[in-house]
Amino acid sequence: MPPKLAGWIVLFVMMLALVAAGAWLGVKSATGLLTVYRSHAWDSVPCVVTSSTISPARQSVPNLTWMVKAMCTYQKGGQYYSFNCSPHAVGSKDLAQSQYASLQINSVHGCYVNPKNSSEALYGEDQSFLLPLLFFGIGATFIVLGGSGAKFLIRNGAS
Repeated sequence: MPPKLAGWIVLFVMMLALVAAGAWLGVKSATGLLTVYRSHAWDSVPCVVTSSTISPARQSVPNLTWMVKAMCTYQKGGQYYSFNCSPHAVGSKDLAQSQYASLQINSVHGCYVNPKNSSEALYGEDQSFLLPLLFFGIGATFIVLGGSGAKFLIRNGAS
């Protein structure tokens, strides 16, 4: 196999991987966007933080990135439900400490419950479109760049 052709194949596969990664990221963030959009019509209920921890993020440089894990409980229709109300952001220790301070055990927050499925809830601060929209945009960019790169390679060949 000529060296230029081998390099072309590697580059083409990388472009296709970029398209696939963009599609995966787009689909995952689109479901998040849909949930956030739908949650604006959900019932607002108080929820109580039942557990909360702060720790360095796994598989990171020690003490560089931190995360907060929290569980919340709410009551709907006489039944209690628990769900993961952890913040989605992983970041500096200062960010994690401020998130942890707002998610102290027994603190009460606003949550949104799906009226069609009482076991589905969203922590009140997760109702922002910004984060899922950002990742949707990144996914779309990957698809455009990967597709454009693949088309360029096909058009110009291995020469």
